[in-house]
Amino acid sequence: MARLVRPHHEVAAVGDVNGDGRDDIITFTHDTNADVYVALSTGTSFTGTAVKWHDYFSITGEHPALGDVNGDGKDDIITFTQGPTTAADVIIALSTGTGFGPPQKWHDLFAITGEQPRVGDINGDGRDDIVTFTCNTNADVYAATSTGTTFTGTTIKWNDHFCLTGEFPYLADANGDNKDDIIVFTKNTTNDVYVGLSTGTTFTPGQKWHDYFGLNGETTL
Repeated sequence: MARLVRPHHEVAAVGDVNGDGRDDIITFTHDTNADVYVALSTGTSFTGTAVKWHDYFSITGEHPALGDVNGDGKDDIITFTQGPTTAADVIIALSTGTGFGPPQKWHDLFAITGEQPRVGDINGDGRDDIVTFTCNTNADVYAATSTGTTFTGTTIKWNDHFCLTGEFPYLADANGDNKDDIIVFTKNTTNDVYVGLSTGTTFTPGQKWHDYFGLNGETTL
């Protein structure tokens, strides 16, 4: 079955799902159907119709994401169920290059309700890891690293003061050392941007990298 990619309640993402070096577009219907559609890049356009690569992944209330969790050069799909401590699972479906395989639980306690999970390679081993920001008065940052078959680490704190309530966290390699760092847009009245560099085993204390960027009402991706 193929159909046009469309917006509304769906969650869109971008990544190289077939490993050809070109990023593709993906959309999660994020409803009771929980379908995942892909339109591949040809290098000059995205294929006109989107093909269903998974028919039940990331229902309403969950947090979908993309990342190459097994290091094979193809981005996989990830969903954080975002439940309480008894149901905060992380499920992945590996890319075969033409579809996403069956769901597999890679972690059973990560990113509970209210936290903000992110995906990136924080230790530079070529496999994407998972990070969650509590984004509250504690402002803790926890990480679980990929072994290629699972995420390891449940209460491993990589930073103990980063991303307060109302701020927006992100992962990216800010200093070019092949390890993703933590970045936060403070929004609100200050509109600062802070970075905590990855050492491979922790994130350093936040340092201000910009003092007027990402205002309230603006979209940070």
